[in-house]
Amino acid sequence: MKRVLVTEFMHDCAFDILGTRQNIEIVNLKGDIRKETLIAAMPGVHAIAVRSAHLTAEVLSHANDLEIVSRHGVGCDLIDVAHLSARGIPVAIAAGANSRSVAEHTLALMLAIARELPAQDMMAKSGNWKNRNSFRLRDLMGSTVLIVGFGRIGRLVAPLCKAFGMNVIVADIALDHDLVAEMGVRAVTDFRDALAEADFVTLHVPLDEKTRHLVSDAEFAAMKDGVVLVNCARGGIVDEDAMVRALDNGKVFAAGIDVMNTEPPRTDHPIFRRDDVIITPHNGAASISSTKNMARMAAENILACFDG
Repeated sequence: MKRVLVTEFMHDCAFDILGTRQNIEIVNLKGDIRKETLIAAMPGVHAIAVRSAHLTAEVLSHANDLEIVSRHGVGCDLIDVAHLSARGIPVAIAAGANSRSVAEHTLALMLAIARELPAQDMMAKSGNWKNRNSFRLRDLMGSTVLIVGFGRIGRLVAPLCKAFGMNVIVADIALDHDLVAEMGVRAVTDFRDALAEADFVTLHVPLDEKTRHLVSDAEFAAMKDGVVLVNCARGGIVDEDAMVRALDNGKVFAAGIDVMNTEPPRTDHPIFRRDDVIITPHNGAASISSTKNMARMAAENILACFDG
């Protein structure tokens, strides 16, 4: 009998897929991902299907029968991959399952900032229509966007931006030059080389030691005045203190962020008091279709491992 630990909510299709096997027992923590709960659940587990639980080496060391960790998503910054690699245990991801959702969320934040939608909504509902011409609304058409990271999501964001008539620059340390030429976009290896040109900067790189605080004071100083920053990748990529300083001095017009350094953030976080920041609760990948796709792939990856 194989035991599969499901740490958090997943679409029913994952349980349906796993349930097709008579030799699989599902242990569902239903979102109780406290360290002590995780440790208690580890003995005898052969697979872990995980969303945002923190699987540290300490936690994983109690899973002596573990064969695979399967991500309901893509990022692995909350999983001690080095520990698992040393034990020869693979980490599977739901590659591509949520890319479209995150790409569309990115455009939604860009549009919400450019058109100041939250403020317009509040003004309209308050009946204060006489000041409706006080906004500094922007068009996406004709503006320049710098897409930092030209992987699964960045490659979807680029054509969406082009469809709005934006000038697109993509940056990646390992560029696919054939795809760059096919899309008709500009490309740079170091994103810093294009910061001074960009009206919008959107981040789509993984979080690791090389990208932690990739955007900090020096990068903000190099940006064009009044730039819009969007981060739907990982919170640690942006130095939040530096971002606040850039917002305060006007270097950054506004920021749209779906991710933060600590999640959930503390309730008195200074960003919550700002009108020039739009925050969503790390749900850029949470469309109905994306959630279903991630659950399906997380379950299928576990079965693929069990099948050799």
